[in-house]
Amino acid sequence: MKKSVIRLSGIVLGVIGIMAILAGCSQGYTNGNGGTPAKSPTTAPAAQTTAAPAAPTTPAATTGPSSKSSTAYPPKNFSPTVSGSTVSLPMADVAQAGNGKFAVNDMSFMAYLMDGKYYIRANVCVPCGSKIFTLKNGTLICGSCGTVFNATTGAGISGVPACKTYAKKAAVFTTEGGNLVMTLSDLTTAYQNTLNRKN
Repeated sequence: MKKSVIRLSGIVLGVIGIMAILAGCSQGYTNGNGGTPAKSPTTAPAAQTTAAPAAPTTPAATTGPSSKSSTAYPPKNFSPTVSGSTVSLPMADVAQAGNGKFAVNDMSFMAYLMDGKYYIRANVCVPCGSKIFTLKNGTLICGSCGTVFNATTGAGISGVPACKTYAKKAAVFTTEGGNLVMTLSDLTTAYQNTLNRKN
């Protein structure tokens, strides 16, 4: 009889303990937070703020191919804008390609960016007739005869003796509104000086 009472008392105490635990859980405790009481909000949520849009960034100025780079830059074709006696070529096109060529009034010219400086020169190897020059290691290499010219001065360095004597003359230009701007007169002078081997 005593054993039955003890067992019954144990069961009753166990049930009371479980009920106490359950009562505590129903008093606003949440699971998964280490028994932290759940609090109902007493203040209005803070107003959402939107971040100001980031200011547009200006891309870093490109310097173009390095005069010390062994990477070859074959010429891309450029399309200049001719308006009256003025010829313009987007600087961005030249910077992206590194090296290219364009034609005006049956005259061919090269435009390239090297070590941060733009160049415009007559684009013809007179004896062999080539109009393709690859920019590499600070030089311009003729695509037909392989004669090498200095990309900074336009003077011949090595290769076919006859071709080497026809330095690629530079054309005068200005930079305006993101364009390389030339006159037909200055382009013609550079081209004719190349054909005539004038200094």
